[in-house]
Amino acid sequence: MTRLLHLVNLRSANVGNGALILGTERILREDLLPEVQFERVAWDDYTFGLLPFDSRFVDRINASDGLLVNGAVTFNGRAYLQQTGSRFDLPLELWSKIKKPVIFYGLSHRFWPGQSYHHAERLRAMLQTIRQAEQMRMALRNDGTRDWLNETIGEQCAAGMPEIPDPALYVTAEPGGLYPEMQKGRFNLLLSFNDEDAEYRYAEPGMRNHVLQQLVAMVVRLSRVVDLNVVLVPHYFDDFQMVHDFIQACPPALAHQQMVASGLARLEGTGSFYGRYLQADAVIAMRVHAMSPAIGLGVPALFLVTQERMKQFLGNAGLSEWMVDFREPYLADRLVTTLLAIKADKERVRQRFLTARQEMREQSRLFNQSLAGLFGR
Repeated sequence: MTRLLHLVNLRSANVGNGALILGTERILREDLLPEVQFERVAWDDYTFGLLPFDSRFVDRINASDGLLVNGAVTFNGRAYLQQTGSRFDLPLELWSKIKKPVIFYGLSHRFWPGQSYHHAERLRAMLQTIRQAEQMRMALRNDGTRDWLNETIGEQCAAGMPEIPDPALYVTAEPGGLYPEMQKGRFNLLLSFNDEDAEYRYAEPGMRNHVLQQLVAMVVRLSRVVDLNVVLVPHYFDDFQMVHDFIQACPPALAHQQMVASGLARLEGTGSFYGRYLQADAVIAMRVHAMSPAIGLGVPALFLVTQERMKQFLGNAGLSEWMVDFREPYLADRLVTTLLAIKADKERVRQRFLTARQEMREQSRLFNQSLAGLFGR
């Protein structure tokens, strides 16, 4: 039995972390370590200062068979990340004491124009340490993170590092769940907002209001041609403000009669949360972890992108046909047209998503198999 520590956002109410955790563990069992026991370690305890990254963390790694660092957002440039300039903020002087394999699995970034990346020199040193360590491997998520690191942190610090797809593609869902908010015989549209980092995400004057008004116009127009049931599915607390503002902007009768909202979910509720996706006729995904699970589950979706890394991921997957940029001046027109095209040809969309998943699954498999030497296989 192999026992791997798995550093994850364990206590988070953002269900995307559940998709990352379960998707990663699933494919590593399938491809590399079928008998592995994952011991989940709460990364969020370290992020919020409840526990320190120190020699005790190193001792814990060495008492196991290795450490798997989950593919969550790791590079965000926060000022308090003084040791490595990343959320894996273990002091670099302790890294030489690690004797077991360490795998950084599909790490990504969230960083906006106009922000300063604090401690970039420490992040460069961290990446160099990983390159030089025989027992360490890093793969970056294929959402432009490698190019972003080279351009933002500099010195081609991530040149040649392998890229892998978002592991949340491989989350499983519970198809038989009871979802009273889904209504048989109606067009059930899930709408996943994203109000995270709103001051940067919608930085242009009036842009957030533009998106809200265009989404309202889209729902109004769609309700005239289909028997519409809109289910608002926030993924984290940030999204509730946008849900509120959207409802306030809707005609009262529409909000009263054709809309309902779901709640959040922790890790334990991940399968149930995405089971709702399986029952939808279509999804409008503004969040990364509304996007990749929808693709992986073959759920017809429209991707309303508000950040470059979503564009990069969809372009790499060959799925740009279903991508709509939030800055489009006639956004409502594009949304309605794309949704009606999805409705008219759901099976083609579903099959294209599943084909993309299969192609990306092979990319993941190749990287997973390259890790075998770390575990004497």
